[in-house]
Amino acid sequence: MTKEFAAFYACADEMTRNESIKEFSMVEKVNGITVFTVNYKESDKILTLFTLEKGKITANARGVRKANAKSRQIGEPFCFAEIMLAEKSGRYTVTEVSVGDYFYPIRTDVKKYYAGACALEFTNAFTQEGLVDSDYFVLLLDFLKNLAYGDADPKTLLVKFLFDAVNENGYSLTLGACGRCGEIIKDRVFLSLKEGFCVCDGCRKTGEREFSFPTYTYLLNAASGEETDGAAEETKNNALKFFGYYILKTTDVDLKCLKSLIEL
Repeated sequence: MTKEFAAFYACADEMTRNESIKEFSMVEKVNGITVFTVNYKESDKILTLFTLEKGKITANARGVRKANAKSRQIGEPFCFAEIMLAEKSGRYTVTEVSVGDYFYPIRTDVKKYYAGACALEFTNAFTQEGLVDSDYFVLLLDFLKNLAYGDADPKTLLVKFLFDAVNENGYSLTLGACGRCGEIIKDRVFLSLKEGFCVCDGCRKTGEREFSFPTYTYLLNAASGEETDGAAEETKNNALKFFGYYILKTTDVDLKCLKSLIEL
């Protein structure tokens, strides 16, 4: 158990002892997406919510594991809802939930599920507690909508999401022309981790890693939202490996769900 969650558990115990909502100093409404959950006590959950108004927050959801709980859906990943929060000493408790979208189709398709889980894992790893980022909130919400109800391949949608997400979170990655000479890359292509761009064979430096040109072409098309229907499954997997490698080497974050998706 992390120190953060241990401290939250202790505060949640104190909140639980206060039976009336009047005990809390403030009740406010947020729009949030459930990105991570931990079971707590017999029927509660501790939620990590990414919200439009407050960024990432942690909240106690009482009784949501009960079969007849009205707010049960907020205790599951991917749930997008309007949430009433009671606050005391900087800690939150969910008091009321109005679900906007449960994104049910994500839960019935294994590729969609792992693609969505990867986006939530990224969100939990890279968003900071209490830091508002409305652009990233819209990016994540649009991704979940397209994943649940669109016809595009889940892996391609995730590649597009990861490209936008790393750039939104300050880890700039450029996939266009060679980052050094500015020429269009036509055959061999290499990645400069230090500078966050691709380079051609003539500009590459020692230690810069080569990846396949078909993967590079697919990455370009997926990132720009262009047609990728003809891409081989191996190429899609290589593109996901590309992002796994880039994220690991630049941030030291290893996305576990990404590996599960690649294996499908």
